This record gives sequence, C-alpha cells and structure tokens, in this order.
Amino acid sequence: MLHIFPERMLFYMSTKEMINCRLNPADIYRLNRIFEGYDGLGIVSTRDNKAGLVVVYVTPDTYPEALTIIQNAPFPVEVLPD
Repeated sequence: MLHIFPERMLFYMSTKEMINCRLNPADIYRLNRIFEGYDGLGIVSTRDNKAGLVVVYVTPDTYPEALTIIQNAPFPVEVLPD
C-alpha cells in the first residue's frame, strides 16, 4: 500500500501545482464541494481549519481554470502568495 504524506509532497511540487487560500472556515466545505463537482480539476486540503487556510492541489494544466473558479467562488476567498 502506498502512503502519501502531503507535508512531504510540498517539497517536490512547483508553485503552479498548488494554490494557497484563506477563507471563512465555514466555507471550506463549500469550496471542497465545488472542486468535487469539477471531477479531477483540483483537490482541496485543509491546512488550518480554524484559520481557514487551505491548499488546492492542481496540475500545471488545470492551474488557470482552478484559479478562475476560486476567484469567482460565491463567497470570499483570498489567494495567498506563494
């Protein structure tokens, strides 16, 4: 069985493969559901649920579309610098 440790994967990922965001903690579930609806576009992972910090893992090909979805979410989402 393959075990994946996200904290170790960050070292190997380029900045175009993850989008760091801050949002209202109550909206984390909603952002996750939006990305689940775009099957395979990105994976939302919570970094700090109390602070509303998440990372959206994407591929370089899906980065622009994922960023557009985040920027047009029906609730405020702040895209954090790399």
